[in-house]
Amino acid sequence: MVSGGTLTVANLCAFEQGCKQYFSTKAIAAPDQVCCIIYNFEDETVSSWIFNIEDELMDLSFSDFMAQLCDKWLSNTWFVEYGKILMTPQSDMPFTQWVNTLRNANKILRSEEDLYIDDKRLHRHIRILLSDDLGVEYGTINGDAPGVLDTIADLDKWIARIGHMDDNLC
Repeated sequence: MVSGGTLTVANLCAFEQGCKQYFSTKAIAAPDQVCCIIYNFEDETVSSWIFNIEDELMDLSFSDFMAQLCDKWLSNTWFVEYGKILMTPQSDMPFTQWVNTLRNANKILRSEEDLYIDDKRLHRHIRILLSDDLGVEYGTINGDAPGVLDTIADLDKWIARIGHMDDNLC
């Protein structure tokens, strides 16, 4: 259920994830998905919009429904805020907190092909934006390229390793 008020990227992403979990758990077939969730908006303006084009919306796939919902209710520059988060250096923020914020913004941008960063490129992107102290420590431990840290292919394992390094710097 999406409560009343302005629809935001964050609450629409949470709604989408909740719907997908529901569809999976209840084994809802693709053609029936939109009709199962379409009435989960408490905002009167959104509910009125849904009511007025209900038949059209019911014929959409879930992903097309979400795309139409986002096109209708989000500003056409919503991605700017999340793009800026992706470009924000670590600075004084603890590594784990910073990288979680960055990854969440990246997840939200997955529909924006020119902004979304896949895991392979995200590894390098994070490396470039590390704090100065952590960047120096990374270089010291990594050694000559390709160094020991650069050979950790699994992004989550690499992030955990860098997180431990950051914890030890404090």
